[in-house]
Amino acid sequence: MNSIAKALSKLTQVGITMVVTIGICILAGKYLDKWLGTNMIFLFIFTILGIGAAFRNLYVMVMLDYKKEEKKEQAKREEDYKNIKK
Repeated sequence: MNSIAKALSKLTQVGITMVVTIGICILAGKYLDKWLGTNMIFLFIFTILGIGAAFRNLYVMVMLDYKKEEKKEQAKREEDYKNIKK
């Protein structure tokens, strides 16, 4: 059950992070278009930037999780090696 809860929390974190990042960029683009009187130029630019930032955040989260799991596996291998040597 614990692993299911962890997976669900990671999935929720990814979803919220992507929606918030893209949403903030879209709102910023709309505001700049309205303020400067342009026709969806900044909305397009900031939407692309938001999507890029969201995927970058996703990559960072996955890599941090991967490195944490790698450290756990390395510690387990070292412990197993010590037990075999004895």
